Amino acid sequence: TEARQLAGRLAARADLSVTLSLAGRTESPVAQGVPVRVGGFGGAQGLAAYLKETGTALLVDATHPYAARITANAAEAARQVGVPILALRRPGWEPVAGDSWTLVDSVAESATALGTAPRRVFLA
Repeated sequence: TEARQLAGRLAARADLSVTLSLAGRTESPVAQGVPVRVGGFGGAQGLAAYLKETGTALLVDATHPYAARITANAAEAARQVGVPILALRRPGWEPVAGDSWTLVDSVAESATALGTAPRRVFLA
């Protein structure tokens, strides 16, 4: 992910103290060269408290494009504490020639679109 790549690049900088935050469902994270914090913060309030406690000077939001809740919490926490925020964005998935996408509007519709034949499904 972008956050891990950025952490790797910043690890050697003596002028920065970097902490990488990973989701609570991350098991056995690979060493990143910087301290790693695993788990949620309890929403914007919890993240704001963490930023304040640690004296964080800049928050970098490098979450994936569809992590709207985390992005909103990061923006609100930064606002509450008065910490600047930098958003590192990668583009969302876009169909390309040769793809076979089935677009649906709901979880129920996606389950129906899978049909009943046995198959291996990858959810991303």
